[in-house]
Amino acid sequence: MKNVIMISTDQQQASAMGCADPSYVTPNLDRLAERSVRFTGAISTSAQCSPSRATWMTGKFPHQVGVYQIGHVLDPQEWSIAKPFNQAGYETVYFGKWHLGLSPADHEFQVTDYRTDGMELAGANPDPRFHSYKDARTTAQALNYLDDYDGAKPFFMKLNWYMPHPNSPVDHPFELIERYAGQFPLEEMPVPDSFYKDDLSGKPPFQRERSAKGESLLSEELVRRDAQRYRAMLALVDAYLGRIMDKLEARKLLDNTAILFTSDHGDMQGAHRLRLKGVLPYKELYNVPLILYVPGAEPKRKVIPDLVSTAAIPGTLLDAAGIAVPEECEGGSLLPVLERSEPPQDEHVFFEHYKAYWGHHPMIGIQTKEWKYVYYLDDDLEEMYNLQEDPDEIENVAGRPELNETRLRLHRTVKAWWDETGGLTRPAIQDPKSNWKSL
Repeated sequence: MKNVIMISTDQQQASAMGCADPSYVTPNLDRLAERSVRFTGAISTSAQCSPSRATWMTGKFPHQVGVYQIGHVLDPQEWSIAKPFNQAGYETVYFGKWHLGLSPADHEFQVTDYRTDGMELAGANPDPRFHSYKDARTTAQALNYLDDYDGAKPFFMKLNWYMPHPNSPVDHPFELIERYAGQFPLEEMPVPDSFYKDDLSGKPPFQRERSAKGESLLSEELVRRDAQRYRAMLALVDAYLGRIMDKLEARKLLDNTAILFTSDHGDMQGAHRLRLKGVLPYKELYNVPLILYVPGAEPKRKVIPDLVSTAAIPGTLLDAAGIAVPEECEGGSLLPVLERSEPPQDEHVFFEHYKAYWGHHPMIGIQTKEWKYVYYLDDDLEEMYNLQEDPDEIENVAGRPELNETRLRLHRTVKAWWDETGGLTRPAIQDPKSNWKSL
């Protein structure tokens, strides 16, 4: 039975790696991608931390398990990923960011803390309040666990880094990692084309309102500074990943360990004149990195553009270990995708978002090869983009009469999925430690 490691970052765009965009420097992530399959059409079920992480645990969409927003608790009675690994004789391990209320131990992870001797900051901030420090600590825990691993039973490890998530949603949200910032001169930092091309006319009014105030009141200078810090944070994450990969190789574990790398959602990085994240449908938030390494697998493609949902992550982890994927894991597995040579004709994925810290605009969406369609449940507003002609999602074509048939078809499809899977009927469990209001 194979060991299995799921490694995640927080708020990393799909393109935020050197093998996808040379303005990033991620040699270790590129090294992992080279020996793996890289899914370029991976779509998060929700562009917010807690809902997306609930999907990672359950293989279901956030609304199906009642985790609509930050501050909602994942019910420990829900089927979740550690349980079948435990039943199969694995040691289940969880290090790093959680963000689902209660604790990983309440969801039956056996090892949730470990010694941190030998911890190396490697450029991280020495203040424990910063994400870079927390990630250094998480990395040390994982390295020490791997050092001590005696092979008595296989392990399933979830290693969850905080970066490049901001530390604070105010003037300078992204942490400055000075060791790496010099690799990314400010004058060379890219500004997204949509920063210039999209004035947000024709979009839901709250998007334009959002872009004109608070931390989203952007200038080119601010976008470039965010880009520099974002890349420097990812360079530090990459250094931590390199230490994990080196340890696996030194312990001769790599040839018997499946690895899945992903992120819960992306970051706007100034695209569409918007910053950070929120109830927004854009690719910068929903397209996430997904790299899959399965020893012995012989995929037909190294880079797979097929649309896939992060709801498939739990099933993929089980499948990679040779454990049957139970029916509770509705997202299925990505391993069958490795066996096909082209995307299916009817490929599509669904996504959702309920509430951001700056606005309550519940939305549901569907993405196909050609279209992205979004419906805002309370606002009764729509967005639709022709992804073949407008990949940067500049022009909202939902109001075009000649596209009415397409719009109605997409609306009916996503609304039927939403209703059939329960919509907003599952009661949320509010985390008493959170100041977010519940449903």
